[in-house]
Amino acid sequence: MRWHAAWLALLTTPALAAPVTLPARALRYRPQVQGWARVETLSPLVLRTALAARVARVLVVPGEAVQAGQPLVRLAGPKLEGELAAAHARWQSARHELAAAQGTAAAARRTYPVVTDRKALDAAQAALAAAQGDAAATHAAFEALQAQRTLSSPTTATVDAVRVAAGADVAAGASLLTLLPRGSLWLRVEVFGNPPLPATTAARFVPADGGAAIPVRRLAELPTRAPDGARVFNFVATGSARWQAGETGALVWPGSPRAAVAVPAEALVLDAGRWYVLTDVHGKLAAQAVMPGPTRGSEVLITKGLRAGVPVVVRQAYLLFHRDFSAQYAPLD
Repeated sequence: MRWHAAWLALLTTPALAAPVTLPARALRYRPQVQGWARVETLSPLVLRTALAARVARVLVVPGEAVQAGQPLVRLAGPKLEGELAAAHARWQSARHELAAAQGTAAAARRTYPVVTDRKALDAAQAALAAAQGDAAATHAAFEALQAQRTLSSPTTATVDAVRVAAGADVAAGASLLTLLPRGSLWLRVEVFGNPPLPATTAARFVPADGGAAIPVRRLAELPTRAPDGARVFNFVATGSARWQAGETGALVWPGSPRAAVAVPAEALVLDAGRWYVLTDVHGKLAAQAVMPGPTRGSEVLITKGLRAGVPVVVRQAYLLFHRDFSAQYAPLD
């Protein structure tokens, strides 16, 4: 049978040549902790309509960057126009009353004290002040209603959500848009496990879209963990950052320098979920359990389990590791 031939070939394989070894090379490296990161806003800004209206046009889309004063939504409809007409009529009436009060006060001043006494003059002056206040208030109310025809962004921001469409009738106080103001952003970082994370170490945020890395600094660790069990940290940019809410990427957090050794990648052997290297001390091969770290070119850093200078097998390490395979495994009949 075919498997008999395979076993026969394995059992009759000639002895392997003398192992090729190299000493484990000592070096120092700076480990890095990486975590998922998302730019978030401290407080979203919700724009609402002050009165019932109909949406005439929506001028922005979600994700769009807007400037302070930029028009976002235009409103119209019979309810809004009716409110505007009533407010304009109140303002015009107040203007007429103001003009009448101004004439009365002027006449009282001209005829005082010959015809008009002090009491009449004071009454005319008080009526003029009241008319001026009423005219100013009704004018301000009319201007405020006119401003409701176009809702503009109060600050530089990013449009997070658009909650209305053109032609929709909205009630007073209805939410139209949600904005994420710039300048009030923080970086939410989630890290699994309990790696050493020194607060004084500089870190950088690497956007997922390939943008330039942004230097950030750690503010605090949040007391509650994420739903998936990750630790949550608060980072802020160390300078001016050209990022926006919702942007995602990786937080790269360099640790303190550490001692390690480097071996060629060919020296590593994976067996039953654990990593080993074969050491060659005085001609005697021995399997040594190790903990691999990051890769540097063709070498792998060993962070635990191997001392510098110890010779390790760098060719046919897998075959030599399992050199007694046939003695420990008996095939089925």
